[in-house]
Amino acid sequence: MTDMSEDGLVVTGAGVVTPWGDSPEVAAAAGGVPMADADDWFDHRERLGPRGYKYFPAAAQYALAAARGALADGGRPDAVPADRRGLLLATNAGLAGLFDAMDATVAESGAAGISPASAPYFAVNVLGNRLAVEFALNGFALTVATARTAALDALSTAALVLASGRADALVLAATEEPVPDGRGGGGEQGAAVLTLETPAGARARGSAVRATVRARSLFVPPAALANQAGRTRAARALTTALAELTAPGDRPVTLHLDLDGSQVAEAVASAVVSRRPVPPGDAPLTDTPEHPRRGPAADPAPRTGCLGPALAVAHAVTTRDGVGRLVVCATGAGHVALVRVSPVTAPSVPPASVEPPHRTQESEHAEVA
Repeated sequence: MTDMSEDGLVVTGAGVVTPWGDSPEVAAAAGGVPMADADDWFDHRERLGPRGYKYFPAAAQYALAAARGALADGGRPDAVPADRRGLLLATNAGLAGLFDAMDATVAESGAAGISPASAPYFAVNVLGNRLAVEFALNGFALTVATARTAALDALSTAALVLASGRADALVLAATEEPVPDGRGGGGEQGAAVLTLETPAGARARGSAVRATVRARSLFVPPAALANQAGRTRAARALTTALAELTAPGDRPVTLHLDLDGSQVAEAVASAVVSRRPVPPGDAPLTDTPEHPRRGPAADPAPRTGCLGPALAVAHAVTTRDGVGRLVVCATGAGHVALVRVSPVTAPSVPPASVEPPHRTQESEHAEVA
């Protein structure tokens, strides 16, 4: 079961905060969909402390609370020097409400009317600033805002960052706030945080490992699917990515699909189906149990937030059933991300001599056409 291959990531801690609860299993089952009347589910004073957090955007508060949960779960980014730690922030609507409020203020009273407390959040990439400061993540920082796939894309980026030696430990935070009513309303609420290291780094520090992760991100231009040649290239790229993540000899994995009704999603679904019947010795894919239904009003489609796929990964990391999971997310814009999570049942990775960072991992951003 333990897959400590050198071309993947290892997860040493996971934390989630959602209106549905802070259990990754419960949160993943909800799929990131909004909960009605959930405005009062998060008290920053109780979660973060009585002073110093009141004026932070809610998405920043969620990320901080989830990061503390990941540390309580065993994550130790502080095991490496501050300039060797990094932050990957994934969000799509994390500051949408604040931006709309700023626009309204400027239109009504001018820029001088913007509160000094909210003015620093003029750009989405500052949403993780307090997280970086509190955890001294001084070595690397990047915000990924791709609709729906941002958290899974960030895992692909994390593999590249660690494998290239740009950092030794990363905190990946996916956080979302509801979309303002003027933009359709609804959306996701909460955050999921993973602490990441390389297998060699975790082994050197004797870190307890939750799971190993391999990730692939691809771009399937929707226009390429208009003809047979493009569909063939897309199928080839998707099949290759799936084969790389479900290698011969692997144990069976449970499949978690997060797809919209687009042509790109249909191509992804077809590629997954093409893995059945399963080639001899290959890893079969089984379907995720159906999510609880909360009705169309509570589950508007298509959603753009990245929290649902992030919660699926957090659940896959923390589950104790010993079953690997493959989380697949695709959108009509052409973004496709696949993450294979393999649980590690051993309580810790045996300490070993320090090994140099592995530097052969390459990202799989494949352009089909």
